[in-house]
Amino acid sequence: MKKNRFVSLRIKMIIYVLAICLLIGILAIFSVRGIAISIVNNEYSSKADQIVEAVANTLDPAKVNELTDAVLNIYQGIDNIVPSTEWGSDKWNDYIANYSAIEDLPLFSEIKEHLSLYQGIFEVDCIYITKYKPEIVNAIYIVDADPEEPCPPGCVDAFEDGLWPDENGSAIPATISNEDVYGWLVSAAYPVFYNGQAIAHVCVDISMNDIKAKEHRYVIIASVSMVLITILLLILAYFYIDKNVIKPVKDLSITAENYCSESNDVEHHAFEILKINTNDEISQLLSSMKKMEADMNSNLNTLINTRVALRESQELAEKDSLTGIRNKTAYDHEVKKIEKDIADGFNEFGLAMVDLNFLKKTNDTYGHEKGNISIRRLCMLVCEVFEHSPVFRIGGDEFIVVLKNRDYRNVDNLIEDFNNHLTTYQNDDTLQPWEKISAAIGYYKFDKTVDKTVEDVFKKADKAMYDRKTAMKAQRTD
Repeated sequence: MKKNRFVSLRIKMIIYVLAICLLIGILAIFSVRGIAISIVNNEYSSKADQIVEAVANTLDPAKVNELTDAVLNIYQGIDNIVPSTEWGSDKWNDYIANYSAIEDLPLFSEIKEHLSLYQGIFEVDCIYITKYKPEIVNAIYIVDADPEEPCPPGCVDAFEDGLWPDENGSAIPATISNEDVYGWLVSAAYPVFYNGQAIAHVCVDISMNDIKAKEHRYVIIASVSMVLITILLLILAYFYIDKNVIKPVKDLSITAENYCSESNDVEHHAFEILKINTNDEISQLLSSMKKMEADMNSNLNTLINTRVALRESQELAEKDSLTGIRNKTAYDHEVKKIEKDIADGFNEFGLAMVDLNFLKKTNDTYGHEKGNISIRRLCMLVCEVFEHSPVFRIGGDEFIVVLKNRDYRNVDNLIEDFNNHLTTYQNDDTLQPWEKISAAIGYYKFDKTVDKTVEDVFKKADKAMYDRKTAMKAQRTD
């Protein structure tokens, strides 16, 4: 008779525990990933749906109808429609030239500025208005508020199945896509109704590239954590089983093996003196595990509540109560981050100082509440113009912008845009005196050859602002 190969109970237990721990770890990793993806997708989809509905409800349907008709009248009179897939070609440029007069219309500028305002408020990549033409599986752009590369009026774009409104012109639910050109993108559309008919759709595109990258990092971190936890549990399980299962069984085996031995070198034990009680140990394990779970949940909840409270307290401490933007405390924290970046070799940043003019006069003449309106109005303008940089209120009438990325590279144009807005306010007779805000702005970019700290940049930006204020005062005197 063939003798079966002996496999120790210790080896079997290690294999079983390892298999269970790996299975739990893998399931936990996939669960965490699925939950993370679901939360992110639902959050961005809901945001896209809410934004297009909110913007659509703020538009004047009659004006949208008028502009849409103007674009469609040109569109219907053109024999050869050139789609956006031929963007930049001579044929496409000739086709788009037919609509050049549209962009000169005051109505076009008014609606585009309206969309740009909300694009800045909601901090999204693009808000635009299109007219869907299901019969040709295309949509025609009416106006696009994209600040970088807007689609001109009359641009014809193709849309995939499932992205079309139904025959009643209802909203198009948010759709998430991953394209080669734009990456991860969530898009949604909501109709603009005029005389009971959907005349056009307000659309929004929100990039999800950053959040998807964070999501990927989160999954990796969670996966590594799960692997480490699995290894830790495996080690603990091994020692527990060795103590509570393997050792008792081994004691029983040795006791049985030596029970009848006549050798004086062997220590004899009787079964009755072995303190092994399987039922008691299993019950104790169950009780201990239940207590451990309760203690872990309690500690985890306490930790989560503490972190939430700390985060809320920090956010409140760094928020300006009047404007809602970050305050001087938050700016001080930002300075520490920049100082660290400078030490690491980063040198592409600048500071723009903004100071509200005539605040004391407004407060004395019209009251502090009107002065607060002036402050909030200036804050909104600064945030709108410098939409890609953090803005802080560091004093009663002083704001500071940390110039980064495209704002850093395009600062001269942004300041010109800022001053043009102020000029527009001054010439707008429909505004109240406290709404016709005036402000001085100056900036300075970090120069590693002469600047050592953020304070160096701050002083030079502050001087540039006061030079501008002095020049403005001289102009008023002349």
